[in-house]
Amino acid sequence: MTSYRYQWALFADWCAAADTSPLPATPITLAQFLDENPAGDTVQLRRVSAINRAHLDAGHPAPGQTTSLRPALDSARSDRTTRRAAQYQAIAAELPTEGSTAALFGRRDAVLLLLAGAGLSYNAIAELDTGDVSVDGESIWIGGRHRIRIDPHEFTGLQPVEGWERWLTVLRFSDRHPSTTLLAEHLQRNTFPDMTALPHRGGPVAVPIDRWGHLPLPAAPMTAAEIGSVIAAHRTGLSPLHTPRRRICRPRVDAEQVDIVRSEPSSVELDSGYYRAGVDARRRAHIALAEVPGMVDDVGDRIEQLLRRTLDLLDDDTSLR
Repeated sequence: MTSYRYQWALFADWCAAADTSPLPATPITLAQFLDENPAGDTVQLRRVSAINRAHLDAGHPAPGQTTSLRPALDSARSDRTTRRAAQYQAIAAELPTEGSTAALFGRRDAVLLLLAGAGLSYNAIAELDTGDVSVDGESIWIGGRHRIRIDPHEFTGLQPVEGWERWLTVLRFSDRHPSTTLLAEHLQRNTFPDMTALPHRGGPVAVPIDRWGHLPLPAAPMTAAEIGSVIAAHRTGLSPLHTPRRRICRPRVDAEQVDIVRSEPSSVELDSGYYRAGVDARRRAHIALAEVPGMVDDVGDRIEQLLRRTLDLLDDDTSLR
C-alpha cells in the first residue's frame, strides 16, 4: 500500500470534497473520480489499482474490477471493443431465429456474440446468470460486477432486446417443458406461449446444445473454451451447419425370411469372388437391420407422448389447487 499512498490520498481527498465515502466506494464513485481527474492510461490504471488494493485490504469488493471500467482505462481497448461490437452485431443480425434446429443455435449464438462484442470475457459469459441481464428501453443492461449497456447499432439494424428475449424464451420454455420435440414444434412456427408472468428461476445464459437440439437438464453452463470456439467459428465464417434429425423410412423385412450367410474362413490366397462375397454379406445385413431406425423412432415418439401427457396432468393438478 506504501507505493499507492499518493494515489489513495488523491482519491480520499476527492471523496471528502464530494461528500462521499472513499471506503467502501461504488464503481460509480470511482468512475466519477476518474472522469473529474483526467490523466493518461498508465496513471489512471495505477489509481484504480491503488483504490482496489485499499478495498481488498479492508475486506471490501474492489470497485475497479467492474467490466465497464476497462475500456475507459484503455483507449486502445475501447477502440477495439467498438469495432468488435459492430462486427459481432453484424454477424448476429444474419443468424436464423425461426424454423429448424439452426434457429435454436442462432438464437443462442446471437446473444453470445452480443455479450462478447460488449467486452465480456468468455469466463464472464460462462458465469453470467439470466438474473444479471435486464431490459432498459431498447438496450440490454448487464448488471452485477459488469455494469455494461448494449445499445442498438445504427448500421447493423440489430435490436439487442429482441435477440435477448428470443433466447430467454427458449431458456424459460425448456426449463418448464423439457422436451426437445415440443421445443422444435414451437420453434418451427414461433408459437411460444407467453411466459412473462412466470416467476424467474435463474440459470446460466450460455447453455450448450447438442447436434440434435437437446439442451441439458438441469441447465448447465458452457465452458469458456466452448464459448470461445463458437465465437471464433462465427468470426471466421466456419460455423457448422445445424440440421434437424430426419427419419429414414425403409421397407421392413421379416427377419425370418432373411438368410444371413456367415462367411467361412478363407485362406491367405483370395479368389476373385472374395470381395463380392463381402459386399453381398453387407447388403444382406443392411436389409436385416433396416427396421432398427424405425423402432428407435417409435420408442422416441412414445416417450414424447408420455411426457406430454405427464405435463398435461401436472398442469391440470396445478389449476385445481
